[in-house]
Amino acid sequence: MEVIFKLAGIGLITSIVNQILKYCGKEEIASITTLAGLIISLLMVIDLVQDLFSTVQSLFVL
Repeated sequence: MEVIFKLAGIGLITSIVNQILKYCGKEEIASITTLAGLIISLLMVIDLVQDLFSTVQSLFVL
């Protein structure tokens, strides 16, 4: 449950920073911050999937 809140927080902060940068006329940097937020979120999800696979593997290994 805590991971969902972390991902939502990352999305919220990324969108706020994105809107501020677009308002200031820095569209290129806004795109980079959005991409950085996406990469951070994907790294978190990949870590969770890796934990899931190791748990499933430990269940089926004798």
